[in-house]
Amino acid sequence: MTDRFHISPLKVGCGKFFHGKGLIALLPSEIKRLGGKALFIGGPSSMDRVMQAAEADLISAKVTYHVVRHQAQCTTKWAGEYAKTALEGGYTVLVGCGGGKVIDEAKGASYFSGLPIITVPTSLATCVATSMVAIMYNDKGQRAPAITLKKEVDVCIADEDLIGSAPRRLLAAGILDDIAKMPESYHQKMNMRDYRDCSLEEYIQILNSRGIYHFLLGEGRDLYDNGKNAKRFHDAVLTNLLHTSIVSGFADGSGQLAIAHATYDFMRNFNTEKASAFLHGEIVAVGLMIQMAFNGYPESEIQKVRDLMAYMHMPLTLQDIRFDATPDSLDFFIGKVAEATSLSSTEDIGLLRRSVKAAL
Repeated sequence: MTDRFHISPLKVGCGKFFHGKGLIALLPSEIKRLGGKALFIGGPSSMDRVMQAAEADLISAKVTYHVVRHQAQCTTKWAGEYAKTALEGGYTVLVGCGGGKVIDEAKGASYFSGLPIITVPTSLATCVATSMVAIMYNDKGQRAPAITLKKEVDVCIADEDLIGSAPRRLLAAGILDDIAKMPESYHQKMNMRDYRDCSLEEYIQILNSRGIYHFLLGEGRDLYDNGKNAKRFHDAVLTNLLHTSIVSGFADGSGQLAIAHATYDFMRNFNTEKASAFLHGEIVAVGLMIQMAFNGYPESEIQKVRDLMAYMHMPLTLQDIRFDATPDSLDFFIGKVAEATSLSSTEDIGLLRRSVKAAL
């Protein structure tokens, strides 16, 4: 009999997901549906963009709200402070606006306060706006234990005019972060060919990540060149903000932390200051080169991804993200990545060591 006290629910989906042009106009009605008094949490520049698009409608709808411009690291402490502010102020809903870290801060405040959360992403850099995990850091910018939400994000409003005005660098980072999902899904699972070789959750993860990989590899240049005017921009919003988080949800507990994202964690924890200038997806992209080599992808396939990265002016190597790739530093990096990704055999660690050359 299943122990009902040890069931881990799938962390998949979003209560409502809106994506299209001009949909920021839906924000007042969604706030009213969730009690009518909103505490906005966002980064300074992203909050300015959201308010420019939404303020007139909020005032016209007589929505009560207060805006906080968050400039510190995304920490559990700040999430608790914002939860306290929301509860003491009688707010009924939190609205997280901006990029991944500040939306995760708002999600953390939702977790601690028990209040519903609306997310308004201003770029396609990550899938944080719909995921049920809030990634946390300490005050130095190093990784801290994540917060797993008790329920899904209540509403995500992905306004394509707002998202389309984000810098191209954020779009490039999001494209590569999502492309990484397929190679990472195959981490230590390259023998999987169909549903008979794995659990159905893993099979769903692999099938969906494969679709994301081919879609973004095929459309990446057009998206980068033309932004919101790209032929498949509408689909890219769906893919980057929702589809990818569904893959992550199905990956939970099945080895999701693979080499590309372990590289990200390493750089945040052990190369913190030097890597602070680089986006999540930029660091993941460098780790993706190692992941693909480790998986045994043909050099021609790795080069396709590398060419897309170069086209979008992204870092290509560990040195490009300001990692001092000395023999001792590489030994330390390999050891930490192996530990994080459950690689322990001499054969696997040797393969990882050889694969690192793809990012040098």
